[in-house]
Amino acid sequence: MAIVGLAACSSSDSAAPTEEELATSVPSSAPASKVVAKTSDVPVGSVFKFTDPNSGIPAYILQPAAGTFIAYSSKCTHQGCIVEAYPDASGFACACHGAKYDSVNGAPDEATSKSLTATPLAKIALTIEGDQISVA
Repeated sequence: MAIVGLAACSSSDSAAPTEEELATSVPSSAPASKVVAKTSDVPVGSVFKFTDPNSGIPAYILQPAAGTFIAYSSKCTHQGCIVEAYPDASGFACACHGAKYDSVNGAPDEATSKSLTATPLAKIALTIEGDQISVA
């Protein structure tokens, strides 16, 4: 009876896949692009809001000096609320409990760190290629 099962599994009219079919059916090992902005989207002294493709959480890119791009998660390190960036890119504030974070290093201000949290906002690694800003 096992022989019947094996015979049913074989197929005499199926041909082996061609080299072209194999090449097109193998998934590429190259990672998907995670471009989140163009450098022109973030003028010096400004902030650009985007969604981090790794976490799905809103995040911010800043360009504090020409050619220097930094990014932070918008997730507050105290209660997990979303922080908002100041329009002048000078920092971030949490509407839930008033925590304020520095835009240069993501650290909470002195009053915040004493009363609520001492943990800076999570920094997001960026890669700049040409005019494309990507999340690592």
